[in-house]
Amino acid sequence: MANLERESLWEERVAQWRKSGQSQRAFAESQGYPQRQLNYWARRLAAPVVPPALLPVSIAASIDAAPALSLRSPGGWIVTLPPALPAGWVAALLRELA
Repeated sequence: MANLERESLWEERVAQWRKSGQSQRAFAESQGYPQRQLNYWARRLAAPVVPPALLPVSIAASIDAAPALSLRSPGGWIVTLPPALPAGWVAALLRELA
């Protein structure tokens, strides 16, 4: 079964469980599959999908060049680049990270 088919099947099963008013255990047993699977899919489908957040960046030449360029993500990683890198290379890197 393809991933999208499996996800669609479990979306339906989780919706049926929620409508049933039964506990996860009782519903899963009545349907013939393990309660842990129902629990897993209920949590997975309830989790918000958060796309990666990168902001647009423009690079301009400056007389007062900074010693280095640091890129920070909302997830906490930091990449520090030396100032001698060509702007085109940095732009390509940012496109690949997006």
